Amino acid sequence: MSTMDSTEQKISSAQAVDEEYEKLARFHVNSRRIVLVGDKDPPEGGFGVVRRAELYQSAYLPTWLASRRDGPPQIVAVKQIKITKMSNTPRVKRAFTREMLVWSSLATHPGIAKFLGFYADFENSKAWLLSPWEPNGDVSEFVKKHNLEVPEKLSLVRGARSITIVTSAR
Repeated sequence: MSTMDSTEQKISSAQAVDEEYEKLARFHVNSRRIVLVGDKDPPEGGFGVVRRAELYQSAYLPTWLASRRDGPPQIVAVKQIKITKMSNTPRVKRAFTREMLVWSSLATHPGIAKFLGFYADFENSKAWLLSPWEPNGDVSEFVKKHNLEVPEKLSLVRGARSITIVTSAR
């Protein structure tokens, strides 16, 4: 493959990602509506951290006034994707877009947290995914907090397996 073909392929791929990303515009959340609360140093995973936040209805009112006018904010989980200045931005955007497409398409699955939206500013190394806050945490935290017996643990594994089968079939 020549350098010209490789360049054209990269441009075509970037345009395809941009088109898919634009389809998700209805899920975009203004960052001023998100107020991170809780841990200053949340535990980190392989691809980012999950933090607790408040999601306000308005991006333009002070939080105290927005709460008075619109009621209390929604408590949400914000998955902050790890992006460094050394990250390959097109690759990160492609993976982020793919995750949003899959997650948003599984909106009615009972075993998957609802996809509420996203905030992304790739130039400033920010990519966040929003879902309702689950007070019991993820499956690992749930298992640690509750002394589950083997049949209960197997039930969780079967549920996770059905999610994998659904996502791989799409």
